[in-house]
Amino acid sequence: MRMNGRDKDGILRGVCLFLAMAWPVGYASAQEISKPLQTKGAYNLSINYPGAALRYFVADGKGLELLAQSQSGVLVGGLRYYRYPARLRGVSLNPYWAVEGDYLSFKGDVSKGKGWGCGLYAGAEYRLGRRLAVQTEFGAMHVSLTDKSTDLSESGLEFLINLGINFYFGGRP
Repeated sequence: MRMNGRDKDGILRGVCLFLAMAWPVGYASAQEISKPLQTKGAYNLSINYPGAALRYFVADGKGLELLAQSQSGVLVGGLRYYRYPARLRGVSLNPYWAVEGDYLSFKGDVSKGKGWGCGLYAGAEYRLGRRLAVQTEFGAMHVSLTDKSTDLSESGLEFLINLGINFYFGGRP
């Protein structure tokens, strides 16, 4: 997919507007952010390109996430398990690893089908404020797709880099 100048300007304006609205929500003093965000009972809304996710922490440093993404005729829905190792958890920087399983469907001009994906990720969240964090991760996902009309199948390993903004609610900030 190629983007023209108008698309890039629109995305840049959207990101700037989003950050301007998010800053007051997430801003906090150092005293207010003395504990990690990933505590039992906390949940967050994660916004990434091109999707969103809802994560709930079933225990300190252990979270489950429902995710959805859509772009150019491809729809992905999945479940992900997060683990933030206790020895590495901090107040501002929190490394993690994750395991994900996905259902995929696609529809193009000449093909239509479905499939699945399974992946492993490693990443980190950086806390910007009381209930606001950014996240980046790198992962490998095995993807298997089947075209409905021809029964042709294709599978392979894909490497991904994800970026997101997380808004936290509940838990013990």
